[in-house]
Amino acid sequence: MELSIQERLKDLRVERGLTLEQLAEKTHLSKSALGSYEGDNFKDISHYALIELAKFYEVTVDYLLGRSQTRNHPNADLADLHLSDDMVELLSSGKINNRLLCEHFLFGTVNHPTITVMIKKCFH
Repeated sequence: MELSIQERLKDLRVERGLTLEQLAEKTHLSKSALGSYEGDNFKDISHYALIELAKFYEVTVDYLLGRSQTRNHPNADLADLHLSDDMVELLSSGKINNRLLCEHFLFGTVNHPTITVMIKKCFH
């Protein structure tokens, strides 16, 4: 399920244990503006506020806007990731579930038969 900008902003604030007052102090944005950005009656957010909040939370503006699920590293160089052309093609093809594959390697918590098949496709 896609999160709205309001939900993303509130989640980021709550994750850091901040009140609207504390966030206003740290970002120099007004408490009322911050509350409206998180509220159901959200209408607009200024470019300045969007950039300030992205910098404060150390996420991308695209993440805040819901254009990306990636909080940081929006322009990671493929060479830095040490992926072969075949791997890049496989990962971008949609033939495997990248999220499940990442969860398996990061947390070892996904125990699903599909993971075994995906790993074999990728590494054998």
